[in-house]
Amino acid sequence: MKVTSYQPYFGMNPRQLEDSDFERLTTYFDLLGKVQKPVVSLITPVYRSKETLLAHIASLANLKTIIPYEVIFVENNADEESLSILHQLGAKVVSQPEQGITPARQRGLEEARGTIVCSMDPDTIYDPYYIDHMVLPFFEDKDLVLTYSVSKSYENDFQLSSKMRIRNKLKEVYFRLKMRKGFTSRIKHIRAVCMAIKRDVLLPIGYETDLRAVSGCDDGMLAMHLHGKGKFRYVSVDVYTALPPKREPGKPFPFCNERFFKTNTSVEQVYRSMEVDRIPE
Repeated sequence: MKVTSYQPYFGMNPRQLEDSDFERLTTYFDLLGKVQKPVVSLITPVYRSKETLLAHIASLANLKTIIPYEVIFVENNADEESLSILHQLGAKVVSQPEQGITPARQRGLEEARGTIVCSMDPDTIYDPYYIDHMVLPFFEDKDLVLTYSVSKSYENDFQLSSKMRIRNKLKEVYFRLKMRKGFTSRIKHIRAVCMAIKRDVLLPIGYETDLRAVSGCDDGMLAMHLHGKGKFRYVSVDVYTALPPKREPGKPFPFCNERFFKTNTSVEQVYRSMEVDRIPE
């Protein structure tokens, strides 16, 4: 998969597409709407995503699988440009007015009809065989409750400089090492951008909607709740997501909606205990 091939979609509106490309994407969502019994639900929260959303959608339209699936976009007080992209293409959109990534994912979980739920991100490009890689293991092992992978990063408008390519290789090695160090390390480094979960196991647990929205903490908390419910499996698959913002050493990446969350002492203690190590530059 070449993430750089999605550069033409960066910052683009559907009205700017060639007629054939526009028809391809609208037909894609029209066909998805006819799927009566999806096995997999792809859930993408949308907040401020106008620059990368169309490219994300194009990557979904390139998915190759015989497994029936649905795509659900959860608009979480999304900007008008992002909503316009979704509505012009005929995507399935549900609303969650409570601000934050975890309430948005919870809303998508409740709306999902598939037996497997995949957490997706609107600034992320997925491998054409992503569904097969993430979902087929559940049919091989009935005790499996979660599959996960590690995303690479792109910069600017889906560019990959030599420095970024090296960084991605180092990041993959770094995460593989962390995943071998034991339970606590593995849990802290599971990311929602590459997670597939059995819906019937996840639904009674749900997402921690009272957490302060901090990347890595909410995903790790969810993984901790799922631990003991069944097996986890790491999957190697190509996924590219936007380069995360800079942060202070030893602290998780701040999420843009953090200001909407109230502080809770017990949650703060968990938050501090799950601070992640620094990823190599």
